[in-house]
Amino acid sequence: MLAMSGRRIVLGLGSVLLLVGVVVGFQKLDLERFHSTPERMRALAEAPLPAAANDLLAPDDWPQWRGPRRDGLSTEAIELRATWSKDGPPVLWRKVIGRGFSSVAVSGGRLVTMAEEAGTPPQESVVCWNAVTGAEIWRFRYPNHYEERFGSGPRSTPAIAGGFVYAVGPTGIFHCLRADTGEKVWRHDLAEEFHSPASRYGVSFSPLVDGDLVYVMPGGPGGAAAAFNRRSGALVWKALDDPVGYSSPIIVTMAGVRQVLFFTNTALVSLSPDDGQVYWRYPWPTENGFNIATPLTLGDYVFISSGYGKGCALLEITAKEGTLQAQPVYEHNRMRNHFTSSVRHRDHIYGFDRTDLVCMDVRSGRIAWRQPGLRTFQKGSLLIAGDHLLILGESGKLFVAEATPAGYREETSFPVSHNKCWTVPVLAGGRLYVRDEAQLICLDLRK
Repeated sequence: MLAMSGRRIVLGLGSVLLLVGVVVGFQKLDLERFHSTPERMRALAEAPLPAAANDLLAPDDWPQWRGPRRDGLSTEAIELRATWSKDGPPVLWRKVIGRGFSSVAVSGGRLVTMAEEAGTPPQESVVCWNAVTGAEIWRFRYPNHYEERFGSGPRSTPAIAGGFVYAVGPTGIFHCLRADTGEKVWRHDLAEEFHSPASRYGVSFSPLVDGDLVYVMPGGPGGAAAAFNRRSGALVWKALDDPVGYSSPIIVTMAGVRQVLFFTNTALVSLSPDDGQVYWRYPWPTENGFNIATPLTLGDYVFISSGYGKGCALLEITAKEGTLQAQPVYEHNRMRNHFTSSVRHRDHIYGFDRTDLVCMDVRSGRIAWRQPGLRTFQKGSLLIAGDHLLILGESGKLFVAEATPAGYREETSFPVSHNKCWTVPVLAGGRLYVRDEAQLICLDLRK
């Protein structure tokens, strides 16, 4: 009997190990998954996908995360010049900067970013420079320190609006400062006020300013989403109890209704900008809640993508009997944005599927081309400038390629840095701002 019981145990363990092996093997095969709704695919084939408006702001302005429309799209035309050296375009200025991954906001000739400065005690700072000369205009410091194994310092990008700067640190310290002097107007501790649990990789959303409100994502049971009066700092509303995510809110009009979208760590949620009422919710659970990339809207459609094996989805937003609904058009696993958000050029979306750069046809969901990036881009970032892709590789090399579905057509490449680059570059007034772990570099791309 004992021998028989032993054999049963061995057989049971063997079956479990075999099942685990099958699951792991299936994952390693990385088989394509593609699901679509035929009637919505047919509607998408004929649907208008309006181009982004190009007259919102002056070309010198990039006042918030991902630009004027929060879509990573610059309408500036750049000219690739034969006079560039092997090291690329002229460097106008470079500044030593503290630790962090905060990108830059540019408005009215001022450039604002965030960093952590070494010292005893260490301090976080919001820094304002002259965008043209690099001369420091002001610096606002406050004691704080954030460190984790992939990098220290702020992750969020400030927003400049109406004479004020709005900046969020990696522990949730939220400041409103005067844009001309850096003087503090008001302050909130989001983690304390909203009872937000500590985020594994730090508070990463970038604040969104629209009208009289500034929208934030504290996360947690005290309010996953919230809106403050941007002048007084008074709380206007709070909503949801989703765990904290890493994405940034966007404000759009879809199905004729203006709405603000929050990509939490479990769902994409649409709220009323005025009072936080929930319009619709689309579940999107991922491994450990790593929804990081910013959603991308195209008319009445919204695109989301997440890494760690998840994939992407295109959703159609419709109005029916006074309510809004989000319905999937297609989902697949061939566009998995790790932390870099995708960009759109006409009817194609360009983004990273892990380390590969891919071009995806919006209307079919199919991949038009794939450029392997394990040895070049790694965890790269990108933006659109006119008809060009500007791609910054993790190792500091900048690539310029055509934004075309015909294939990856690299036009030039050159080293910008020899340090890790995880911050998306910014193009404003013909100047490209690139940040690495040690410095901020301003390159001249003007025609």
